[in-house]
Amino acid sequence: MQTNDVETAEQVAALESVIPALQGLRGLLAAEYAREIKVLENFASDAGLQNLAELAEQQRSEFDALDFVGRLRLGSGSNLWSDEEFHSNLLAWLLDPRESHGIGESFLTNFLRATCAPSEVQDADWTHARIIREWLNQVDGEWGYLDILILNESEQFLCAIENKVFSSEHSEQLTRYRKALAASYPDFTRHHVFLTPRGTLPYGEEEREYWTPATYAAVLNIVQQIVDDNSSPIKEDVRSFLRQYATTLRRNIVPDANTNVAQLARKIYMEHREAIDLIIRHKPDFVAEARAIFKEAIVLQSDWAVVDERHSLIRFRPMDWNRFIVPPNESPPLAFEFDWRWQDNHPRLGLVFDPENTANKSARDRLHLACAQNPHLFVGIQTLRPSWLWLLFTEPILGDSHYSQWEDEEAIRTTILDWVANFAENEFPAMNEVIVNCLREYGTEQDQ
Repeated sequence: MQTNDVETAEQVAALESVIPALQGLRGLLAAEYAREIKVLENFASDAGLQNLAELAEQQRSEFDALDFVGRLRLGSGSNLWSDEEFHSNLLAWLLDPRESHGIGESFLTNFLRATCAPSEVQDADWTHARIIREWLNQVDGEWGYLDILILNESEQFLCAIENKVFSSEHSEQLTRYRKALAASYPDFTRHHVFLTPRGTLPYGEEEREYWTPATYAAVLNIVQQIVDDNSSPIKEDVRSFLRQYATTLRRNIVPDANTNVAQLARKIYMEHREAIDLIIRHKPDFVAEARAIFKEAIVLQSDWAVVDERHSLIRFRPMDWNRFIVPPNESPPLAFEFDWRWQDNHPRLGLVFDPENTANKSARDRLHLACAQNPHLFVGIQTLRPSWLWLLFTEPILGDSHYSQWEDEEAIRTTILDWVANFAENEFPAMNEVIVNCLREYGTEQDQ
């Protein structure tokens, strides 16, 4: 037998020796697949799932007057509970001992206690506290607005509250606010509170030493205590209003507050942890998948270009704007964006000012004024401020009905592409004309 024949025979023998191992691996994979199927079947047949669905439905069907009023005022796709300003205004009202709620300093002192304020701060007399909404401050030439400042000038105590509901901190704002407070009230005992739905820690490691993270569960508990305290002199109409606010918080901001739902969900998870973890590993990433389609839709518009892309947003700008550089060597200080950060997985289109691009304040002022003079085009325009500023804020482009049918990929893709194409053809041109005219006029003035 020739050498090649011997080598071939040896290779065949080697391959044949692997066959039993491959068959064994195939059997193991089949067994693992069958076991996972069994795990999922056991999970699906658990009667607790039906109980959990019923409890969740009861919670959803609870009448929420504030949500209803918000939809009447803002439109069917909008609400009050996701509006940070709404919560900040309501909290400022509750915290003010002299306001019309009639509960005096009850909410304020309970809030200080719940957020672990220093004992001397908790025990102080707060009946004459002064509440300031959007406390204006400036650090290193940059302006900012602290959401709520509580001043007890007679005791030289203060409590600063930065409130975030469905947004996150930016531009080192907590550092700037802390420094501004220290400069303005150097002799005060200062208590800093970073209020979020789940008690998020500040981004900066240093700020974690100064800002106390607080959850909206604490706010809910205080509100509920006031509502349930029949011995309190609170007016019944105020009690009814606070009861509705508690419902809003429980349904939308602090869903885990429903202990029956939370306990049953926990029990089901512990009993079917493997199945639930398996489902989670294979759940769709709605944001990433939708963002890819939005990016495709942007690229399909020949004059649009993506300028920023992150997990929860994608920004784009008409290339035509680059002809109007404001100021020299910088791009225009605004861009369109599809943003998922305001409501869970519900993207909206916005037109935003970049707070980091403020070298030419006059250009920002001119653009803001031009848009404000056309409110029929720029729906949801905000008052001019140094921070992020929205000139346009549309209704959600995708909602729960789309996510429930996410497996129909072509239908989702068509929905997004059609929406963007319709905006590009029917709404964008008028907006673009206002912006381009403003940029052109500003550029002409600068050249003179």
